[in-house]
Amino acid sequence: MSRRSADGKNKPAAVLRQEFNEHHCTPVCLILRSEARLAGIESNSLSLADVQKARINLNLCTESKKRKSLSLYEPPRKRIRPSPSEQSSSEATFPILLSQDEKDQIVREFRQSTNNSALKRYECSFCGKYELAAACRFRASAELDISLLERAIVELQERSRQPHIQSFNPLSLVNGAYILCHLCNTAVSKNSFQSIPLRSYANGLWMGMVPDELKDLTFLEEQCIARARATKCMYKLALVPSGQFAARGNVCILPQDTSSFVS
Repeated sequence: MSRRSADGKNKPAAVLRQEFNEHHCTPVCLILRSEARLAGIESNSLSLADVQKARINLNLCTESKKRKSLSLYEPPRKRIRPSPSEQSSSEATFPILLSQDEKDQIVREFRQSTNNSALKRYECSFCGKYELAAACRFRASAELDISLLERAIVELQERSRQPHIQSFNPLSLVNGAYILCHLCNTAVSKNSFQSIPLRSYANGLWMGMVPDELKDLTFLEEQCIARARATKCMYKLALVPSGQFAARGNVCILPQDTSSFVS
């Protein structure tokens, strides 16, 4: 049986139905007529709507098979990890509740580290560092020998002609006792300074209190009357392997002649 005639044209439905009824099945046939009748298949004529419906279903089935075959060649997609809010309550891990003793210990440690005594600070009498009270050392002024610092101050006064330079800040004394930071205290041995501390006022780092006549000066006026000025020099080196330009610099303190400004 064929749906086309010898001249290549499609056979009408009546001719196909007649040929099907007159057809004698052979072992080559996929379905015998007797088996079709036992299965309840009758040779009923199809309407145009039924043919179009069957054609649409066939096209949908073919497209789904094509999409399925194409999906086999798609690269594997990255699995999206669900956010904590999307996880079920059974999968979420809840924090372990602390015991009352552990809570009290945390509160106790917080109070000890934030109370007034823990945060209290003092100014070092010899370098001005603002140090925690726990790291400071108190030494009676009558017992501590500061003659080494006094000799250094005399030399500074002669060279800089600044009589207001002092070896310590008198306002920092507490009940007649010096306050020493950790660095300055390491230079003390047997109630006397064995060496001048690095940040000590005796190294010329403090020129005394600012006089009342100079307190209201602007930055430019301070630079004009200063006996020394600081200048910095920065220069760029060649390109380093890391892809950045390396830079070096230094700061120089140079004396300044103020006679031209005063006169």
